[in-house]
Amino acid sequence: MALMRETSEHALRDGLVRQTSCYPLIPYSNRIAHGRFSFDGIEHRLALNFGDHPHSIHGNAWQKPWQVAEADGTHCRLVLVHRPEGGEARGWPFAYRAEQLLTLSPNGLTLTLSLKSEDHRAMPAGLGLHPFFPKRSGVRLQFAAERVYPSGSDSLPMDGIPVPAGWSYRSMRELGEPRLDNCFAGWDGKARIVYDQEKIALRVDADPLFGHLVVYVPHGRDFFAVEPVSHLNNAINRPDLTGHGLKVLKPGERVTAQVRFDVEALS
Repeated sequence: MALMRETSEHALRDGLVRQTSCYPLIPYSNRIAHGRFSFDGIEHRLALNFGDHPHSIHGNAWQKPWQVAEADGTHCRLVLVHRPEGGEARGWPFAYRAEQLLTLSPNGLTLTLSLKSEDHRAMPAGLGLHPFFPKRSGVRLQFAAERVYPSGSDSLPMDGIPVPAGWSYRSMRELGEPRLDNCFAGWDGKARIVYDQEKIALRVDADPLFGHLVVYVPHGRDFFAVEPVSHLNNAINRPDLTGHGLKVLKPGERVTAQVRFDVEALS
């Protein structure tokens, strides 16, 4: 059985990234409000890159072609070099190099993300991963976080609050229909997804850089997402929030982190 959402031939043929099993969030996760931010005294305007959505979303790496640097039966390394020249600056105004390393083992998959600043200026930066999982009958979820940032009517986070009971998965429980599309902070880097009917569990272990977790459970759909990310949604515009997680990379500086997906057979 597939433990991540399967990618259809139609999605592959037409390049429908948001219908794939998983994609990277580089050089930021989730939304930047109205595609605008100021950094080091300069205001930047990004392309609104998701239809009629009013914000820029998920960086620009998910919409750009990556190069296969090396591959064999158990691993694949993908590389993306971004240069903010011409219209490319509307995707992201700083130069960077990103890599994805996918490594298969008998028990699962390790995915390593890397982001290196290749700009002459300091660069705000974040990493994230957007895997989708099938929402089958009886699927259960477990993860622990300290607080959550509810989204307002504009899809942007409000101030953090203690995790309410309806959104708490500190103890393993059925996924249900919580209508979640929110960022959790103070995540310990561990999550577990259990498919009781199939007697299979998927364990997620993320490096400490991923101190936030976005959980997306759309109502009435056959999938959900549990997204390890380094920072709060719209963090670049919320420097007032303690622990927002956004990094600033100096020229030539790199940030790297792993997410591991391990399969367990249940008795």
